[in-house]
Amino acid sequence: MIKIGVLVLKQINFLYKVNRVSVLTAGIFILMQLSCKTGSIIQLLPSIAFETQNRIDNGFHLGTVIGIIDQNGTRYYGFGQTSLTNKSKPNENSIFEIGSITKTFNATLLADLDAKGEMDLQNSIGTYLPVFSNVVTDSTKKITLESLVTHTSGLPREPRNMNPNDDNRYKNYSSKDLVEFLSAYKQDLVSNTFSYSNLGVLIAEYAIETETKMEYEVLVKKRVLDMLDMNDSYFEVPESKRHHLVKGYKDSKETEELDLGEFQSMGGLRSTVKDMLKYLSAQLYPTSSGLTEAIEATQKVHFSSKELSMGLGWEIVQRKKSGKTIYFHKGGTNGFVSFAGFDLEGKIGVVVLVNGRNWFSDLGFKLIDPSYPLSKPGNN
Repeated sequence: MIKIGVLVLKQINFLYKVNRVSVLTAGIFILMQLSCKTGSIIQLLPSIAFETQNRIDNGFHLGTVIGIIDQNGTRYYGFGQTSLTNKSKPNENSIFEIGSITKTFNATLLADLDAKGEMDLQNSIGTYLPVFSNVVTDSTKKITLESLVTHTSGLPREPRNMNPNDDNRYKNYSSKDLVEFLSAYKQDLVSNTFSYSNLGVLIAEYAIETETKMEYEVLVKKRVLDMLDMNDSYFEVPESKRHHLVKGYKDSKETEELDLGEFQSMGGLRSTVKDMLKYLSAQLYPTSSGLTEAIEATQKVHFSSKELSMGLGWEIVQRKKSGKTIYFHKGGTNGFVSFAGFDLEGKIGVVVLVNGRNWFSDLGFKLIDPSYPLSKPGNN
C-alpha cells in the first residue's frame, strides 16, 4: 500500500505539472488506475483522462466509459454520470445504445451464413429479393450482398419514401414500405466507390429474414451474441436489466430511447463496454471465438480506395505517421455516440461509449495509436 500511495502522489504531481489539469481530474485519473480490472495499476493516458473529463465538464457529454483490451488484460474507466438525476458513473455493466456499430454484427452474421453455405455474399440481391431484380437497369451489373455491407452498392443513404431528418424515421417504416420504394427505384450503374448507405444494410437485413425465414434479431443473438458470450447485449433491454440503462443526452437534455421498429440492423443494438470488449477479443483472437471463419472474412479487405478500405462492416485505415492498421466503426443515435476499434498487429482493442453527441472517436483512435491527435472542443 505504501508503494501504491507513492505512485499515486507521483502521478498527481505529474498530471498537475505537465497537463495543468485540476486536482479533481487528477483524482479521477488515479481512481481510474486503482479500479482497473487487471490487478495491477495501469494508467489511462493523462491526455485521454483530461479530455474525457473536459468534454463532460463543458457539457458535450454526460458520461463516458472507455474499455481497453490488450496483452495486459481488460480494464474499464468510467467518467461523468448515467443520467441527469443519477450521478453514478457509468461502468462496465452500464448499457448504452451503440448505433451503427450494430452494422458490424450484421456483417458477421452474413459472413457466417456465407461460410456455412446458407447465403452467398457474391449473389445478386435479386436472388433473395425478387423485387430487387429490376433496380439496376444495366442487366450486366449486379448489386451483391457484399456490396451492401461494404457500402459500395451506389444506393442512396436512406430510402426516399421517408423523412431523412427525423431521428425516429424508421420507427414505423415497414417491409411493405421498402418493397414499395424498391419497386419504383431505378439505378443505372453499380458504384465502385464508397458511399455510406443505411438503405443497403436495411435491404441486407430483409434479405436475411426472407431467406432464413427467421427474425434478424433472433439470428444475431443465436449466431453471434451467444457464441461470444455477450449476455448483456440486446435489441430490446429486458425489464430485469433496465436499471443498467444509461440515458441519452443532447443539447443539455435527456433523449428518448431509440426505436428502429422493424429494421434493427442499422443501429438498434444496446451493449455494455464489458460485452463489447468480448467482441473485440474475438476480433483479436478469432480462432478462439467459435466464429473463426466469419470473423476472418469480416477483416479481409473487400474494397479499397485511396481514402479507405472496407472489410465486411469494418472500416480499415492505414495510419501514415505510425504505420498502424486500424479496424473501426463509429456509432451515433439521437443521444449517444460510440467507437469500437482494434489493431491486429498490436493486439489492442478499444471501446468508447458516450451519452452525448460530439467529439468521441479521437479518444479511441488515440488509445490505439498514440500519434493520433486529440480534438480540442471549446466551451458551450
